[in-house]
Amino acid sequence: MTFEEIINKMTEISASLEDNSLSLEEGIALYNQGLELSKQAITMLKESKGKITLLSNELGALAETAFKVEDDD
Repeated sequence: MTFEEIINKMTEISASLEDNSLSLEEGIALYNQGLELSKQAITMLKESKGKITLLSNELGALAETAFKVEDDD
C-alpha cells in the first residue's frame, strides 16, 4: 500500500466512524484498522526522512568536494 492509499483509507475510516451508523463492534474494528494504518504511515514517513537525510548529507559532501578551493600559497 502506498502512503497516499493509506491516507485515503484512513479518511474513509474517519468518515465512517463519524457517521454514527456503525455498531460498537464495527466501530472498534475500524478504529483498530485506522491505528494499524497510522503505524504504517508513520513508519513510511520515518523511512522517507532517513532517505532524505542521507541524500542531503551525500549532496553536502559532494558539494564540499566539488567546490573546495585550494590555496596557491
